[in-house]
Amino acid sequence: MVSLQDYVGREQSYVKHIFLESYLERLVHKTASTYPHIVYVDGFAGPWQSANERFDDTSFGIALNALRQAKTSWKESGREVLMSAYLVERDPTAYQRLASISARYPDVTIKTYNDDFLTVLPTILSDIPGDSFVFFLIDPKGWRIRLRALEGLLARPHSEVIFNFMFDFINRAAGITDPAVVDGLNELIPIGDWRAKFEKAEQSGIATPGIRKAILVDAFSKSLKQLGSYDYVAETTVLRPLRDRPLYCLFYATRHAKGIQVFRDCQVAALKEESATRAATKLKHAATTSGQGEFFESLHDMAPDKLDAFLEHERIEAEKTLLEFTPRGPQFIGYEKLRAQVMTRHVVRFPDVNTIAARLRAEGQLLFPDWEKGKRVPQPGYRTQRI
Repeated sequence: MVSLQDYVGREQSYVKHIFLESYLERLVHKTASTYPHIVYVDGFAGPWQSANERFDDTSFGIALNALRQAKTSWKESGREVLMSAYLVERDPTAYQRLASISARYPDVTIKTYNDDFLTVLPTILSDIPGDSFVFFLIDPKGWRIRLRALEGLLARPHSEVIFNFMFDFINRAAGITDPAVVDGLNELIPIGDWRAKFEKAEQSGIATPGIRKAILVDAFSKSLKQLGSYDYVAETTVLRPLRDRPLYCLFYATRHAKGIQVFRDCQVAALKEESATRAATKLKHAATTSGQGEFFESLHDMAPDKLDAFLEHERIEAEKTLLEFTPRGPQFIGYEKLRAQVMTRHVVRFPDVNTIAARLRAEGQLLFPDWEKGKRVPQPGYRTQRI
């Protein structure tokens, strides 16, 4: 169980791990109901700054606990599921600690590699059993990685990926003209005309932080989606602990509508935890380093209604997208596909979209020809049309 006391001075990692823990616990258990073998691959495992020898505050520690819990749960139900982890770390010192983890998890098959991830990736991909479902975590220490070199990983069927996009560093690098930096960004985001859009926004004076972020996030989403043939790619932003500034973006890519539903559930829970954590961090910082005036100013800055306002804005935008993506009759779109597309683009949960769709039906803006008597919200198989 992730504990905030293990993350003093690195609260942003706590938020990331809150999300990762919730995501893996739910989806590992879910996929284990169908697949006989679940595999977790961590290309940049570390450990870094772990507060204890159980590694509960590391990504691979969280993943191994999720694998163990799912295995135990299904075994109690009479189902035996194999669990494996492939952990890679290039740094020799960090790897010495990583290599010790296997003894702690005898019920999980663990392979560790003291190597560069891109070098060992072909071996890992060939070793992963074909009947397994794979969760890939790509969380490099820096931002430079050749995305096309990961194409074999991204395109593997029966898999999902979480990619830590180091936004703060990438955002600054996007304005640098040094050829090595330019080449590095082009390798990270190899698809689309994002650079032309970025430069146009800069030259026209409209490159606000929000617009810069939107351009980069959209471009990386498209690169992931195309290289991996994913149906859905979504993103959640982790802010700096003391400043309202994005530190990194976690991208999630899946081919399953159920996956995007779980992602948004876990994201909203993580955002609420982030809001509380940043409030406590700001309060502590103000109390120890600032005067009384700044103390109360800090209290104002961390008002909880910021998150509420953001989520309400996302619901409003989700309604617009739902109407935009719904064709007018006699054409139609399947509701499950429509709902997943809306959830891909906006931070809204499964029940939120259902509530919006039901209200639009009551208002006469949407038609569900298959609506059954007694149903309060649309069902996945319903056809959806605009009136």
